[in-house]
Amino acid sequence: MVVVQLQGGLGNQLFQISAGYWLARHHEASKLFLDASRIPFGTDNSRRFEVLNFNLFPPNFELEVWGKSLSRISRARPARLGAFAALAASKIYSRIKFRGYSNYVENISSIPFENLKENSILNGYFNDFSIVEKAREAGLSNKLVLSGSESNWLLEKMKSIDFDSCVAIHVRLGDYLRFPRIFGRLSEDYYSAALEAIGISKNQQIMIFSDQPNLAANYLPKISYRKNCEIIRHPKEVPSYEILFLMSQFRSIVCANSTFSMWAAWFNQGVGHEEKRVAIPTPYLLDRADMVTPATWHKIPRD
Repeated sequence: MVVVQLQGGLGNQLFQISAGYWLARHHEASKLFLDASRIPFGTDNSRRFEVLNFNLFPPNFELEVWGKSLSRISRARPARLGAFAALAASKIYSRIKFRGYSNYVENISSIPFENLKENSILNGYFNDFSIVEKAREAGLSNKLVLSGSESNWLLEKMKSIDFDSCVAIHVRLGDYLRFPRIFGRLSEDYYSAALEAIGISKNQQIMIFSDQPNLAANYLPKISYRKNCEIIRHPKEVPSYEILFLMSQFRSIVCANSTFSMWAAWFNQGVGHEEKRVAIPTPYLLDRADMVTPATWHKIPRD
């Protein structure tokens, strides 16, 4: 059985589960084990296990999830004490349950990913859309469908937006502002160049999505103050997977240097409308090589 040690936010979780799914299918397996105990670690301990809010896999494929309760413990006070306790419990559990498994650490292990055996533990981000495409060919759905009911807020937005003519812009701030040497901040020049590259006229409606909408307006003063621009604000109880679902409906998307909006661009490609128009920043992050993305996406220099 393939094991995925999930980490990071929803976008990263989707990459990791895609890699695990492809490897399982590669070995003709029909089950994938997900360790969700380590999701809160990293730059934002508020992250949740969210991938199963989408129907991504064929009916005959099974997912076994462990560690959701530990991820809740990791947020306990005093700060970080619960996190270290949860991590210790997670490591002990893994050593016992998966004794004899090969531990594959991305960018460190010498074995090529495609040569891994079925009894492997995947540890890494796997931000590579070529792996995602392999997963899609093996049955991963690129049509995004929610597994549960929608919030009233989402239902109203779905009715009110013309997804063919509007363009979605994603501005990632939050934890990115605390780590400028890794993530950096995209300039308004990037967003203006991206809109031009995908053929967006000045009269088309723009909708800005951000984890900090009030701050996003300050970073994009020329774009955000256009009469045809709306900054999306949602109630606190609306989960991030609904935001990704909403963004995925747009035909035109300008992505941030964030896997969240890149997944919104990838989903529903060619489903129900023409080919999507997508712009992404290059490089994706400042401290590593660019990720592999679909060839049809426009890569715009971030500076």
